[in-house]
Amino acid sequence: MTRHVVAFGAHPDDLEVGAGGLLARLARSGEHVTMVVCSIPNRFEERLAEARAGAAQLGVTLRLLDGERLTRLEDLKMHELVVRFERVFDELSPALVITHDAHDLHWDHTLVHRATLGAVRRARCDLLAYANSPARPAGTCYADITSTIDVKLAAIAAHASQFSAASVAGRRDLARAVGQLHGVGYAEAFEPLRLLI
Repeated sequence: MTRHVVAFGAHPDDLEVGAGGLLARLARSGEHVTMVVCSIPNRFEERLAEARAGAAQLGVTLRLLDGERLTRLEDLKMHELVVRFERVFDELSPALVITHDAHDLHWDHTLVHRATLGAVRRARCDLLAYANSPARPAGTCYADITSTIDVKLAAIAAHASQFSAASVAGRRDLARAVGQLHGVGYAEAFEPLRLLI
């Protein structure tokens, strides 16, 4: 039976960086994966085109939380953000939700994390958090992304306004280092927040 996976990123490129390898792997295995971008705060047309290209590389569906318009997360009250997330859960009934982790220092990432926790309380799903800071790749579970590392990097490279070729190569190095800690070629780190067994 095919499951639905919903992944939240505050901005275009967040999900490719933090969970792109896992999202591509899940999509390849036949899961319906929806990547929800919560805000495009500037250079809308350019960042939207990059988000579409990144999602296409991963083989997932792109959804903008607030429609095709310039959006800043800090302009929304938390309860409004939670309601929008709840609508996504009601529509898609995901078996797995992936979101930013609680320790991210970017305020928009923190808002998405908190809104996810508020919205997921009524949903029956597993919940994972990803760290997309190269300074903090720690987690307590790891996804082997050896088979999808090149797809992940191509998706990150699609965000040319944000990443140089050198920074994309650095993401390969980070995934290799995380993988070596766990006996695989390349890996991404996650924190399980809720598992329904």
